[in-house]
Amino acid sequence: MLDDCSLRRSSSFPSRILVAAMGTASVSSAQSIPAEGTAPSAVAPEKEPVPDAPAAQPSAVAPTAAHEPDPSPKLTLGAGAILWFYQPLTEGTKNNLEVFWANIVADGILGPFGLHLEPRFRDTKLRSFFAGTAWLQEAYGSAEVPYAKIKVGKVYSRLGLFWDNSFYGNVQVYDGMKLAPNYGISIEGGTGGSTGVNYVAQYFVIDGGTNVSLTGRDTLSIAGSHRRNEGIVRLEPFAALAATTTLKVGLSASSLQADLPDGRHTVYRGAADVAITGKGFGLWGEVLRQDGATVTDFPYAGSPATASAPATAGRASAKNDYVLAGGEYTYDRFTLRYNFSLGSYTDVSVKERMHVPAFSVKANDNLSLLTEVVFWDRSAPEGSSKVDRSLNVTLYGHF
Repeated sequence: MLDDCSLRRSSSFPSRILVAAMGTASVSSAQSIPAEGTAPSAVAPEKEPVPDAPAAQPSAVAPTAAHEPDPSPKLTLGAGAILWFYQPLTEGTKNNLEVFWANIVADGILGPFGLHLEPRFRDTKLRSFFAGTAWLQEAYGSAEVPYAKIKVGKVYSRLGLFWDNSFYGNVQVYDGMKLAPNYGISIEGGTGGSTGVNYVAQYFVIDGGTNVSLTGRDTLSIAGSHRRNEGIVRLEPFAALAATTTLKVGLSASSLQADLPDGRHTVYRGAADVAITGKGFGLWGEVLRQDGATVTDFPYAGSPATASAPATAGRASAKNDYVLAGGEYTYDRFTLRYNFSLGSYTDVSVKERMHVPAFSVKANDNLSLLTEVVFWDRSAPEGSSKVDRSLNVTLYGHF
């Protein structure tokens, strides 16, 4: 992305995951993330797009009542696209206009069983480590059972808050902590009612290979490396504080194995989050801790030898702390939003902070315009630098 005062781009740089629910199809919400060429890199920033992330958190599955399943199959289809304009606010970086991605969403239901497919595609690779310009965001079969829904296939991981309703995203998503679909099984459910507990239990054999992390900031972008055997447990008690106000408190824990060039590393993660939603407003916050190395060259990338200088090895941090906080207020068709995120890489004394104020206008249920201003900075023992200063405007339509 940006290096000091310059941002190198190859495609996009937003990070909002817009996975819109099209028509009556069951899909995640929207998301975004910088494209290759816009993400920050400790030594030689790469052009990368901002992450794709659902705008709304998936709701828990209500208890299944005992009844005869409808034997007739049902199929719903939807489609959507995000048009993204990127205008840097620093000298030396060019602006850009592109389709961040287009998608198709298909949901089939036969009694208690379901099939969910969401292919996405764009003109260029979203990230250099993607196999091509088209990929499966999610693809899973499901079964409804009392108090739960079981999904098997490529499914979003659920550590901490799901998303912050932005397009550009946060430090966490660029490190592979958010909007990360993996291959395995997910059991999601809850008790229903105005007060109760939602839960998620997941086991992933291997990472999905297509999250919106920037190159070098997550295991899957390192050649021959993968995250394996990842287990996640999340509990989310909730209670109605008033007729239109709900409080949710989440506790999450995970363990995984990161296969890196220097061997296999055991990694532990834990998160605590809180969200308050009411009529026209929302507030959220999260703290997350990681113990264990998942990368080799971040926050400091290595460099090959040259005629005048020897090669230097990259330096990674195995103890990382993250903070995410934000809020929004909606009046009629207009929404004001602010998000803050922090990544603290303790082992190497590096911090990244991102401020993203935003304003959106909803033309109708199928078309919306979002404007975000990004202030992304990095502080290190060597000094401070700008990762990105930009204006991001996205037009999102779906049916």
